[in-house]
Amino acid sequence: MQAKWKSMINHVQDIHEHSTPAFTSCTHPPLEGEARNKEWLEPGSPAATKLESVAAWKALVKDIRQLSPQHQTFSLEAYHSLILHFAPKHTGFSFLGMYSRLLLAALHFNSNGNRDVARTSEGEARYAVHYPRFRKGGWVVRPIKEKPSYGYATNLMVSLVEEYCKSPQALQESSAVLSSAAPPPSPLPSRRFPRMRQSASILHDTHFLTCNKR
Repeated sequence: MQAKWKSMINHVQDIHEHSTPAFTSCTHPPLEGEARNKEWLEPGSPAATKLESVAAWKALVKDIRQLSPQHQTFSLEAYHSLILHFAPKHTGFSFLGMYSRLLLAALHFNSNGNRDVARTSEGEARYAVHYPRFRKGGWVVRPIKEKPSYGYATNLMVSLVEEYCKSPQALQESSAVLSSAAPPPSPLPSRRFPRMRQSASILHDTHFLTCNKR
């Protein structure tokens, strides 16, 4: 990834053969016509020098080196953030409540994860400026996505009504089976380690008595 990123500096200067063994040449086909005759940066020009100073910045190159060439975690992080909307951490839920909310979060994400960028009446893409905390006052530009849809909720309710009309008893039995699958609640730390707390108390008292004798 690092070699491919640095090759971009050469590419914009009409240099398509590179000295790095990991990425020896650009992967595009031979340039012809408009692609060949477009304006390139002149090697050694102020513009080329400025671009190289920005693109080859050590901190930036270090981050580029950590990127995966195949898999990105942005979608996974977005899904985890979405779960907090359906199941916030400051609220306790039962097993069935948490299970249902996770399913709803997955349905919502699958239905809206690939929304198109919103556009103006003139057909231009819309963007917004954000100020993330990690930037410490800095800003980033992000595309504005179209509003999410909730058609999955309507389909879910229709399916539920249809199943209930077919056999209310079967639906109740399925619910009972799911309820019986709930694992037992985890014991509290005070109940899980009673001997450890007792040993710590004895050790503290012994240390206190020894210090007093001295």
